[in-house]
Amino acid sequence: MTDSKQIAAFLDGKKEEYHIQVKEEVQINGFSSLCNYRTGTLTWIKSADRWHDGMPEIALAIVQEGVELPLPNQIICKNSKRAFFSVLERFFSPQTDEEEPIGRNTVIGAHVKLGKNVRIGHNCSITGDVVIGDDTVISDNVVIKNRVRIGKRCTIQALTMIGEDGFGSYEENGRSVMIKHYGGVWIGDDVFISSHVDIERGTIEDTYIGNGVKIGPCTLIAHNNRIGENVNLICCHLYGSVSVEDNALVVGSIIKNQCTVGANSLIGIGSAVLHDIEAGKVAVGMPARVIRDNDTK
Repeated sequence: MTDSKQIAAFLDGKKEEYHIQVKEEVQINGFSSLCNYRTGTLTWIKSADRWHDGMPEIALAIVQEGVELPLPNQIICKNSKRAFFSVLERFFSPQTDEEEPIGRNTVIGAHVKLGKNVRIGHNCSITGDVVIGDDTVISDNVVIKNRVRIGKRCTIQALTMIGEDGFGSYEENGRSVMIKHYGGVWIGDDVFISSHVDIERGTIEDTYIGNGVKIGPCTLIAHNNRIGENVNLICCHLYGSVSVEDNALVVGSIIKNQCTVGANSLIGIGSAVLHDIEAGKVAVGMPARVIRDNDTK
């Protein structure tokens, strides 16, 4: 059990921009969503769209700045999403059993170098010239091989493959012959990699993923890709030698080999990118066409 005073003190420590409107100190027993609200819990309201007059009495809500609702107890935040989930992490995160830093049935090769506080799940295989930075967490059934550098504070979820050869071939006597890859994979700091992601090593140079990149599930990053800083790739297929520049967002799309997606651009759901997209544009469709400037903050 926690209360509104403790939550406010925590937000002060996080230097969140907020102001609190509370009639009296409120005891909080867990959390819930607004659409399935449970009595006595903390909830999050980012817009007034789902609010209606028949809503139950809300014990305490973290509310997005600019949303005006008739609530007696609310904490109004400039970044309500960040504030709400940081409160959940601090006060309501489930306790897990302490486990060894290396899980059961996991193979760590003789040349692998692990930083401080690295945690690796069960049934993983990490072999070759691999370096993993401090405070990185790797979940179960992950394969990392050949030559891979992973930075600090990264998260790699289950069933992801990093460092395998990509799909490259040449013709010889009427048949296709696969090309052996000699590059590696370089991954920066604070990178999040979801489950079922395939990141292929480069053919000659490294496949490169910059700091702060977020990769959604079932994404393919083929050989020789270069992904800039703070890029978001959600359920995408990026074929060979693609470049995605800083702060771009690509959602549920396919990008043809050797194409460039410019910085601060947005590729909409279900698009097929067959040519370069300029920086700061929104492109959608099959094939993808620029429809406007990207003015999303």
